[in-house]
Parts: sequence; structure tokens; C-alpha cells
Amino acid sequence: MSYPKKLFFSVLLVPVLISGVQAQNKLNIYGYFSTRLEKVWNEPGLDGGVTVKETPPSEWSFPYFNVMMQYNISSKYRIFVNLSGADASTIDVRNFWGEYSASKYFTFRLGKSYRKFGLYNEILDAVPTYYGIEPPELFDGDHLIVSQTTVLMVYGGVDAGQGTLNYSLATDDGEGGPIKDVIPVGWDLNYKFGRGDFTLGTSGYYSGGATTSDVALGEGSPRTGVLPWMAGDEFTILGGYAEARFNRLLLQGEYWFSSHSATRDPANVVAMVNGANPNSAQLARFLVNPNGAVDEANVAQVGDYDVKTWYIRAGYSFESNIGEVAPYVQWDWYSNPETIQEKDFGGDNEAGLADDGKFNKATVGIVFRPVPEVAIKLDGSTHIQKFNGKTESYPEIRLDFSFLFGQ
Repeated sequence: MSYPKKLFFSVLLVPVLISGVQAQNKLNIYGYFSTRLEKVWNEPGLDGGVTVKETPPSEWSFPYFNVMMQYNISSKYRIFVNLSGADASTIDVRNFWGEYSASKYFTFRLGKSYRKFGLYNEILDAVPTYYGIEPPELFDGDHLIVSQTTVLMVYGGVDAGQGTLNYSLATDDGEGGPIKDVIPVGWDLNYKFGRGDFTLGTSGYYSGGATTSDVALGEGSPRTGVLPWMAGDEFTILGGYAEARFNRLLLQGEYWFSSHSATRDPANVVAMVNGANPNSAQLARFLVNPNGAVDEANVAQVGDYDVKTWYIRAGYSFESNIGEVAPYVQWDWYSNPETIQEKDFGGDNEAGLADDGKFNKATVGIVFRPVPEVAIKLDGSTHIQKFNGKTESYPEIRLDFSFLFGQ
């Protein structure tokens, strides 16, 4: 079996890949962990209005430690638990759900589960199983365009022509928790054909009304699509994705558009401006008069904006005498004019660094699998954005060691 098929069809790694598989044993326990080294050079910053370059120290991290348990109650009932110990610290419950499958056409799932959204949302935790070390930018931890999990989901598939048409519908409390008369809806529709080698799909999300962030200002970047200085944010996401496999070659692409109709909270904007030092273009958005006093009367409360992003990814695998080797390339583009740089106040250090909220990221990397349970990944990226009136770039390198157990 070629590398991409092993990569994406490992039935014991992620729940999305085992939806139609009934294990011989009732209880399966499996998981993976990874250790990562990252290094950034010449990251731009400002010193008295002049661009300066800073090279922070190298950093070791432990981004993934996941233990997953799946219990098949019967041929129609199944439960799943995903425990995460990222950063080698506290354990949190990433997923837990139970589901009833009436047929391949209809399955009802209830609990904390990853929503079906594009190619990667359900498998983001399973870094050993896909090309790349970092996720596509729309799922980067400090600028998500939508929350990763949902509560109630129905999904299924039907044979159509030479392939299968799959659907899902999901709902939950909303991005910032329950709000009266706010009922969010997420959906996914895709068509798989060519014996599963080709996928065309679309996903979407509607917040259900004006919702809020999942974090208060000063608590860090949100895990949802709503920034913490918004008093309310009604938004819709729509996009599409495609995947094609040609023997050992894998091609992927996604595009997403998120339209926000938002109202800024004056007190939070004042605190954010005073504490996060946004750039001049950001000040012009947040304040009626960017040269005036930073007070609530000067806050521009209408905060409508659009987030746009796309990426393309390609990987090719081949066998060698020492294991599987798979080089890959990726290009990401992301635009968010509303965000800021300071993560502590809810921003991110990529779109928020740029003058106009836009950046490109080019990545080249390679995966080496000496045995199926071990994945060693090395890649390098170049970030490109407009900063302090000029186009600036800075590189970073990542080295990731991932190990699987319980297969």
C-alpha cells in the first residue's frame, strides 16, 4: 500500500477513519505522542518606528499526547473517548461521544466531537497520519475560523453514480456558550469517487445569531471564530475543498470565506488598544479618530469584517531500503484585517503582525517512516507579509518525532 493510503486510512488512529469499521474486539485503546523542536529567525518587530529583526531561542515542545478508546457496544452503538495530555501537563477530554447508526444513510452522534469540516478538522490531533507538521492556517490554534468541536451531529452517505455522497449536520451551544435564540448550524457535503481516491466537498457554518468569544479579553487567543473584544458577532462561513490521489501523489486544496457582522465592546477595545499596542492600520479600524483619545467615546463600534483563506498541498511517497519517504510542499494564504498581534489579548502573531492582516506561508518538508508506528517530520516555512510599509519575510524550521501505540 502506498504512503498516502497508509497515511489517511489507518483505521485505528482517528474516529473519522473508523466510522464504518467494526473492530473484532469491543474495546480498542490506542494513541500517539510527539516531541517537537522549532526555531524561528529574523522575526520583524518595531523599535521607535524602525523595523528590527529578532531571533528567539529554539523551543522544544510536546504538542500531542493522545490516548483514544473506542468501545463497540453492538453493531449499531459505539462510544469514543479522546484524552489529550498536550504539553506533558494536565489531561483534558478532547472528545467523548456516543452514537447510534441506523444504517449507512443515518448515524446520530451526541457528545463532544470534532465537526465534519473540510479535509482536516477531524484529524488535526493525529499528526502522525498526515503530510505536514502544522495544520492549514484556517485551523491554526491562534486564528481558528470556527470552533473545532460540536455536540449533536447526524451524518451518513448514499451511493450516487460511481461514488458516495456524504453529508453531516451539527449544532451545539454556540461559539461563546448558550445565548437565547442563538442556534448555530454546521454542515458538510462531499462526494467521494474513484474508489475513494477523489473527493469534492463543501462545508459551512452559521453562528445562529450574535454570539460571543469563548475567552475573556486577556485570556489568550480564542478557540472559536469570535474575537474577545466583540460584544456580539453574527457570522457565516462557506468554502470548498478537493483531494486527489494518483498512485503515490496526493494533491489537496481548500478555500474558505467567513463574513462577520460584529459589534465591538468599547471597554474591551480600550483595554486592548492600551495593552496590546496595535499597529496604525489596526488603530484606524478600532477608533473613530486614531489620533484622538483612547476612550470609549472614540471606539468604532461597528466591527464588520471578512476572513479569507486558502491553501494547496502536495505530497509524494516512495519506498526505500530504510522505510517510507514522503516529501511535501504547501502554500497558505490568510487574511484577517480585524486581528492584532498580541496573543494574550486574543490576537495571533501572523495575520496580526502584518500591516493589512494578510500573510503567505510557503512550506517544504519531508516525512520519514522507518516503521509504520514512527513518523519523523522535518519542514521549513517562510512567512511573507507587509510590515511597516515593506514586504518582509522570516523563516522557521520544525522537527517532529511522532510515535503510535496500541495498533
